[in-house]
Amino acid sequence: MASTSVQAQERNENVEAAKVAYITDKIELTADQAQKFWPIYNEYETKRRELMRNYRSGYRRNLEEMSEQEAKARIDEMFDTRERELALEKEYAARYQRVISTKQLIKLYRAERDFTKLLLKKLDASKTANR
Repeated sequence: MASTSVQAQERNENVEAAKVAYITDKIELTADQAQKFWPIYNEYETKRRELMRNYRSGYRRNLEEMSEQEAKARIDEMFDTRERELALEKEYAARYQRVISTKQLIKLYRAERDFTKLLLKKLDASKTANR
């Protein structure tokens, strides 16, 4: 069990390193920009993950066991989480722009999306190869 946990940790670290390299290249960060940008980006990612973790923590409940009132509360919570995520994104977009240009910010959003697509493609390819 511990070796599986270690392997998962190593895989996560490899993905994170690949993501940093990919984004750094795609948005053409200078060494000075990278030094200032990555701590801000990592802080944003930590806050975003925590926001999503808090949202998902209450989601384990079986839908069939929920009352209509509980389901409505869940929908309200979903919209609240989306609004908080958007507010967080706006806050960090402003912080990023103290370090990178607006064009680089647009490239960042594209690079994040493209990196996710690449990961999903690789995951799909590995699942297909293992069949």
